[in-house]
Amino acid sequence: MITIPLPSSSPLSNTISYSVSPLFEMAASLHTLAQPTPPERFNEWAQELLAQFQSARLIKDWEYFLPLFRYGIPDSFDPVHTKGVMAVDDQYEYFVTLPTESFIRSLEPVLEEWNRQHDIPNVVFDIQEDADYMKGRFSLFVSSYWQLFFEANWELIAPLFVREAEHIHDALHELPKCLCYLQEIKPEITYESETQVLVCPSQETNGGVQQLILYPSHFYAQKPSLTRKDLCAYLLYSFL
Repeated sequence: MITIPLPSSSPLSNTISYSVSPLFEMAASLHTLAQPTPPERFNEWAQELLAQFQSARLIKDWEYFLPLFRYGIPDSFDPVHTKGVMAVDDQYEYFVTLPTESFIRSLEPVLEEWNRQHDIPNVVFDIQEDADYMKGRFSLFVSSYWQLFFEANWELIAPLFVREAEHIHDALHELPKCLCYLQEIKPEITYESETQVLVCPSQETNGGVQQLILYPSHFYAQKPSLTRKDLCAYLLYSFL
């Protein structure tokens, strides 16, 4: 489990915050698209998008990069790091300046999971042969996807994130309201009044952290995901 101190003497906003990134949300849409059977509410969207990929001659690139999104969202899209990355030029600059080693490292967990269940994909061989080439091809695909398809989606769903941010701010005014809000996302979360800590059950990570960062998402359609990085816990969830 993960424990997070919530002392009564300190504002909740000192410990709990949220982060939204258009680039991360774009990656979340690709994660949903990469599922063998997308959730029902995204079925029509997925079918239309794949047809548009065909028309735009991006379907082969998508099939090439699909293994990077089937089992997760690469850390290079982390909302905290990509919060201000919006326009195509911003995205291109972000990936160009991102060290290749860091980019490849962010792909390792999702590719390891893919390799456990499928044949090794071509993208892995290209990483081994010429990682810079593969990273450049990835950057071009992401930029094309944003410009041709996702930017219009983001303009439609951005107001939903504003509304979710308002809900979070409201919940952080008092502990009972905050706990109720968090339990709506992940019912197992509890608060120990004697020790003044938030307890978040997690099978994958254990220990105490100092911050909880919420990642609300429209396109992420899996169960809420709680991960730990250093002294922060990150809760990714769908707010629909």
